[in-house]
Order: sequence, then structure tokens, then C-alpha cells
Amino acid sequence: MTTKPSERIVVFVTPAQKLAISQTADTLGISVSELMRRAVLNFNATSEQIKVAGIVDRLRAPKAPDPLNVALKSVAAKAAAREAREAAASATRRAAQARSTPQASTSAEEIEPDASQEDDGDTSLTDGTRSGH
Repeated sequence: MTTKPSERIVVFVTPAQKLAISQTADTLGISVSELMRRAVLNFNATSEQIKVAGIVDRLRAPKAPDPLNVALKSVAAKAAAREAREAAASATRRAAQARSTPQASTSAEEIEPDASQEDDGDTSLTDGTRSGH
């Protein structure tokens, strides 16, 4: 006399675990329910193995963000944004000052040497300055 399964056991798994279980069942050519029944009925792990598996699962679990680290990152980001705003404002002020300050114009007369100076022909070959005799 065979009894058809009629009771349900809900087991929560991660998406990755569900995929692995489904692929294993497909590979064996059985349903996920049959795979789970066989696995549980043939499970002979010791209590130490179960404890170790639990520890491994906790170590692999994603870590919650450290509140202190989150706060420090936020402060650093705000400080960097403030420094960028201050640098931009400073650059804008310098540019405005440069536009408002008249620049000295250099004429061709200022660049050319004075023609009234006599060239005595005694010129240094190394630095281009005249020696005074």
C-alpha cells in the first residue's frame, strides 16, 4: 500500500540554493520534492557537521554596512563637495579680479632698445649684456 505525499514542508532557501537544488533534480531526472525527500531521509550528518555548516553559512552571509563606516564616508563626501565649491568660488573671484584690473600694455617702444645708446662693440658672448668701459 503506497501513500501519496500530502503534507507540505516549507523550506526557505536563497535564490542560488534554489537554482542549485533545481539543477540537481533535473540532472537526476526527479522532482525537487523527491530530491528533498531523499536527501533528508538519507542525511546522517553529525551535530558537529551541522554546527560547522551553520557557521559557514553565517560567514558567507552578506554583511550589514558598518554604521560608523557609512557615517565617515558621508562626512568625507560632504567635505570633498564643500572643498570643490570653495575652490570654484575662489577661481571665479580670481577671474573676476583679473578682468577688472587693467593690465599694463607693452608697446613696441618699450621692447626695442634705446637708439640713443651707442654700441661700443664690447658685448659679452655668454649672457648678451654689455660691458661698461
